[in-house]
Amino acid sequence: MGGFKQLLHVSLITVGLALLGIPARAQYGPAGGPYQPESVTALIERVHADLNRGYDVWRLPKGDRERLDKAGKELREFASDWRHGKFDKGDLDDAISAINHVVDKNRLAGPERDALWNDVDQLRQLREAYNRHEIGRW
Repeated sequence: MGGFKQLLHVSLITVGLALLGIPARAQYGPAGGPYQPESVTALIERVHADLNRGYDVWRLPKGDRERLDKAGKELREFASDWRHGKFDKGDLDDAISAINHVVDKNRLAGPERDALWNDVDQLRQLREAYNRHEIGRW
């Protein structure tokens, strides 16, 4: 009887540990998907690269450049939080809003603008996946 109890105890612990791993995977969506921490970090880095290319082409007023720098900082903070399992919707929304404001207000054009709009669209998709409870804690 002692062996059965021990086997049952080990089995329950194994099942419990396995169940603890499920929320961690669900947090970021399917393995290999676009919302894994490394994918989100890559997106944030691409936004920064596209902003830097834009800075080389666009003549932005100091206030707009500061707004974009702040958006970049918020995106990096968002990515860092996401790697630790926290979805900071405020940082993401603020960054998206700042980038939209500058690009719209200045009527920027060219491939740099198109690349940035594509990046912002992917950031919006990330936010929408969170809103639909496809990712994040619930």
